[in-house]
Amino acid sequence: MSRQKAKPERIPVPRRSDGAKPKGSLPLTVTRPELLNDDTDRDFRKLVHNIFAFMARHEAIRDGHARQIGLAGIEYTILISIGHLALDGDVNVKTVADHLHMSGAFITTVTSKLQALGLVEKTQASVDRRRISLVITEKGKGLLRSLAPYQREINDVEFGLLSREDFQFLSRILEALIISSDEAVALQRYKASVKSDSKVA
Repeated sequence: MSRQKAKPERIPVPRRSDGAKPKGSLPLTVTRPELLNDDTDRDFRKLVHNIFAFMARHEAIRDGHARQIGLAGIEYTILISIGHLALDGDVNVKTVADHLHMSGAFITTVTSKLQALGLVEKTQASVDRRRISLVITEKGKGLLRSLAPYQREINDVEFGLLSREDFQFLSRILEALIISSDEAVALQRYKASVKSDSKVA
């Protein structure tokens, strides 16, 4: 009579629902409770990666607008910014730099190129004649007018899912995130400088 071999006893494998962390889990990248879901940062990572995805697509659209009028993306952005800011008064390098959250030196370089292309003029400011105002030329305005119908069609599709309330809420959130991101950049640079100083010491 043959003996049956005893089956090896199975060791229960803990499931994620049992509170066990998945194998190879990564450390949290945020700690604020508002940014966590079920003690994980997966939703935060998804948000950040979606921001990257949107930025890439929006930059591609911006560059496509620029190509329609023979400019690079940043040249187009600065040109149209000068035009819209001029509705509120004199525009200078600092005005554009503050609006686009860029350095004054960079804005100066690009506006000089736009001036060489005959799209922007630099004149004395009407209030403070020591300052140089930036004004779009008729040639520059003509380019923006020719772009507008194409631009409207594309932009309406890109932001077509937003209601008025969504649009206003998104605008407020982005403005707030720019401020907090500036603070984060400053902190990151400070920590990098401290680390560099400690290596030297």
